[in-house]
Amino acid sequence: MDRRSLPTKDADAFSSFVQGRALFQAYLGSGQGEDLQQARDRFASAAARDSEFDIARLYLAVTQTELRDSDAAIPNLKELVQRNRYLPEAHVQLAYAHIKRYRDVDYAAADQELHSASVAAKGGNREDLIDLIEAYRVFLLAVRGGRAKEEISRKRQYLEEAVGAGQKLVERADREKASNEKLAILFEARNAVGIAFLWLGELFPSEPSSAFWWKESERYLRSALDLRPNSVRALQNMGLLRMLRGDRATEPAEARGLYQEAKEFVLHSLGLNSFDQYPHYQMALLSARTEDWSAAKSFLEAGQTQKGAISAEKWAAIKKAIEDHDRSQILTFR
Repeated sequence: MDRRSLPTKDADAFSSFVQGRALFQAYLGSGQGEDLQQARDRFASAAARDSEFDIARLYLAVTQTELRDSDAAIPNLKELVQRNRYLPEAHVQLAYAHIKRYRDVDYAAADQELHSASVAAKGGNREDLIDLIEAYRVFLLAVRGGRAKEEISRKRQYLEEAVGAGQKLVERADREKASNEKLAILFEARNAVGIAFLWLGELFPSEPSSAFWWKESERYLRSALDLRPNSVRALQNMGLLRMLRGDRATEPAEARGLYQEAKEFVLHSLGLNSFDQYPHYQMALLSARTEDWSAAKSFLEAGQTQKGAISAEKWAAIKKAIEDHDRSQILTFR
């Protein structure tokens, strides 16, 4: 390759970037947190050696978000936007980083970033990115519908729109020739539709369709895992689905069985990547629900050492429930 065509003149920076790409691709298949951390470190080294190595900065931000460090990723992505570099990709990743903060103000910011990504993609003849942008929009709608502090009618609108748009995207991606890019879109869309059905079943349990919604959630999440068996995101969503079903179970034995299945999904996730608050938080909740107070305390303590978006108030509430040996205090937590 002609050195003049490389994205950096610094040979060491380029070498670090290539190593980072290989590690990141390995992570997408393995789900191993160590691969992801090493990829982040290689991209950070490349970006530090050459401040204008923009593709390295983009990948650095992607790995930072995957490691639940949106606060680090967002400034890197905003710098790319300010410099008019990799605009569609930077806006998409900004949206994703905002979503992973799980706050209403960030959902609004993510919506704006996805609009900017669409404008940039169309303006730059990047039609290849349109379906990926739509997949992230479906993900935003599903998460916002489940977790936003908005009117329940508005949340339902988000979830129903996520299901409708997501199913169309899945059908279209299924028809098209398989490629790494199409598989990524298909995974995101299946996972997002699964999340949307999960929250429809949880938020509207008295609806005649509630059992169908949870069945569809399972189907879509499992189909996402078919594409990426080691995706910690899909594994954690399966764990959440099982936990919510356990909360609704009418028989104690059924609840215990569902909680145990939830633990297995989440423990699989933790075995792959422990550098994330959320699965520790999930295991603390599940351990408290099954009154395994020692395990709950261990997961609480481990989770608080990792990066993530679990609020201090939630950690404090779990700690009090553990100290009081009172599972009822956190049965509404999810």
